[in-house]
Amino acid sequence: MNPTAGSFYVNPRLQRNFWTCSVPEPKRDSLSIIYSTILDGHFLNFKQGIKDQKNNIIKGALQLHQAMQKRFKKTAVNFHYEFNVRHLACLF
Repeated sequence: MNPTAGSFYVNPRLQRNFWTCSVPEPKRDSLSIIYSTILDGHFLNFKQGIKDQKNNIIKGALQLHQAMQKRFKKTAVNFHYEFNVRHLACLF
């Protein structure tokens, strides 16, 4: 299975031991609800003026995350460029 040497043929007996699991990234509305719920718990004892900024914080974080995904594409050279929902959840 080495692309630089050998063939691309994979023996079915070997291939049966592997599988791929793909989970799509949640929609922006779903992420807003999830992060809003998290911030509601954190902002319980804050003043109302700070609580009102919750939606702006979430919107800004989602826009920043989307910009990072577009700007820093994951490639073979930059394999460490991985910006997924788990990394965004760490902010909240």
